[in-house]
Amino acid sequence: MGNRPQKGYDYNRAGVAMVTLKARPGVWLCRITQETFALTEVGRLVQEELDGIHTFYEQVKIGHYQIMPDHLHVVVHVVRSLPAGVTLQRVIRGFKIGLDRKCRALFNESSYQVFEKGMYDSLVFDDVHLAREVAYVRDNVRRYRMRKAHAKLFEEPQPVMTLADGVKLWGIGNIFLIEHPRRLRVQFSRSMTEEQWQSWQADLTWHLEQGTVFVSPFISPYEKRALDEVVARSGRAIRLTHTFFGERYKPMGQLFDLCCEGRLLEISVAGEFERYAQLDRVACLRMNEVAGIIATI
Repeated sequence: MGNRPQKGYDYNRAGVAMVTLKARPGVWLCRITQETFALTEVGRLVQEELDGIHTFYEQVKIGHYQIMPDHLHVVVHVVRSLPAGVTLQRVIRGFKIGLDRKCRALFNESSYQVFEKGMYDSLVFDDVHLAREVAYVRDNVRRYRMRKAHAKLFEEPQPVMTLADGVKLWGIGNIFLIEHPRRLRVQFSRSMTEEQWQSWQADLTWHLEQGTVFVSPFISPYEKRALDEVVARSGRAIRLTHTFFGERYKPMGQLFDLCCEGRLLEISVAGEFERYAQLDRVACLRMNEVAGIIATI
């Protein structure tokens, strides 16, 4: 959703949203090592201002949140409708204004901005979705430490999940993408038209702003085009492949770079045996089946 509101949703009414704010370049909110977690002076003010939102808007309850080095995740509960003319965006804008004011006074600077413009939000409509978002927020620091301590996780095949039939799936790249609360299956037939593609692009933009992870074998022409768009626009994806992951397997070219950057997870449907030596109909059906499973777990 990014800097624009979701179409048709009344941000004045009661509801729950997972809000993400990105810090401006050079602004650090905390320092994380394998043993310690320490807020910076700016991070302490972020926490203080978050805790103070309820004093300005008693309709707003701040749920689980996590301050990270360069961003903030926070689950915001609007427990009843906000005053006339007040929206969730206005509440967050007021939080940022108050934070910037305190930072300017602290650092004796005439101009200081902690976060980038706008906010990224995912609306939460049921308890299952809320549980996924809360689990994601709580697990941020552990994932961060693991990425720092085990860089090889992004460069070597790892077991990522076991299917109901006992087949173990291996992946290479950002294995945490499989735990992301927002995953979308991408499946286009070869008969898809340009008009249908243009219609889907509007949805693509919305999902990119939401931080959605796109799941697909990306085989058909328009699926490949979708992956190109996701990559070009700094998105993230889980790519299914029929290729067997041997001990020294590495994706080719740009795919390997994306794995190392944490923007891609490649998953082999071959399990621990070379089940699909060629890309045939059976392999394609299997990849689409697994993509559907991954997008909905």
